[in-house]
Amino acid sequence: MASDKKDIYMSRIRFGKSLKTILLTSCMLAIPMINTSYAETITYTDQADRVVTLEKIPERIATIATPAGSMVVAISGNADRLVGTSQNSKNALVEGVLNEFFPKLNDISSNIIGKNGDANIEELLNLETDLVLQWARNTKSIEAMEAAGLNVAGMLYKKIEIAKTWLTDIGIILRNSPKAEEILAWHDAAYKRITDKTKNIADADKPSVLYLLSEKRAAGPASHFQFFMDTAGAKNAMPTKAKFIDVDAEMVLKADPDIIWLFGFNMKMTPDKIYANPIFADLKAVQNHRVYKVPVGGDRWDPPNQEFALGWEWFTRTVHPDLLDGSIRQSIKTAFPMLYGKTPTDAQIDSMLRAEMNRDGLDYAKIIR
Repeated sequence: MASDKKDIYMSRIRFGKSLKTILLTSCMLAIPMINTSYAETITYTDQADRVVTLEKIPERIATIATPAGSMVVAISGNADRLVGTSQNSKNALVEGVLNEFFPKLNDISSNIIGKNGDANIEELLNLETDLVLQWARNTKSIEAMEAAGLNVAGMLYKKIEIAKTWLTDIGIILRNSPKAEEILAWHDAAYKRITDKTKNIADADKPSVLYLLSEKRAAGPASHFQFFMDTAGAKNAMPTKAKFIDVDAEMVLKADPDIIWLFGFNMKMTPDKIYANPIFADLKAVQNHRVYKVPVGGDRWDPPNQEFALGWEWFTRTVHPDLLDGSIRQSIKTAFPMLYGKTPTDAQIDSMLRAEMNRDGLDYAKIIR
């Protein structure tokens, strides 16, 4: 009998302890977990040399400065924070594959810039924007937005440096500097891998490249596009010391480039139109079918952005198809999970690399294999 009472007593103790554990666990689960990173104030000096203070990580971001929109998506790892961007930037987001990864991008506003080029403050307020990324040079626009109660961060265009400075700042803003650092470390490694192969190419062995922004405008050596040529082991067919050069048929014929790269932003300009233009018929690039449209992945590969390293590889492969090891397809399949948490299909990679548009380009099947 005594043994039975003891067993009952011990069972009650165990039950009491179990009940206490259950109640304690339930209470803990009922207490909301606070992400202190959201509660902490963010203060940093932007690229307009202004001190920007944000009460929390912004949840509704509009990007007037290009290509900040896709950078926000990359650093965030999703499209939830991006509510508006320029029409030009939205075109890139839906022209490539980013909208397939994140369908919300199809619905973001592209009406945040007015007809006169200024910020559409009414639209930004309607979107309940808690941060606008604006060009640092547009001081009057920044002042007007701040007067309307909007938070603004200035972004300065500094040629190729914007990949580093913009990703770094967006990492600070979103409290995800490790992601920005990871992307930039990948850039550094890719640059070394490519330039280790191209830096010793003799000048006489460097093909000449004409980077056409339109049929009447080309990129000069003072533009950031020169960096692509230098990295790829090529030289500029337009030696005039300028950022951009207004060109005519005579100038293009005189330059007679080995290769023509077509600006990704200008969708009216395609390889087949260059091949069909009788003015360009005698160019080496046309006769040898070395005219290529610049790709678009999560964003276009012309401006410095998070996909910078993939652009370098593509440019290099169009100039020296047999120089680099591996394949650009594998580079994309490795990079995209890191950038966006997504792995593109082969069909999506074909779309990014404009396989159909560039199909007549010399060695293009090899270039994008």
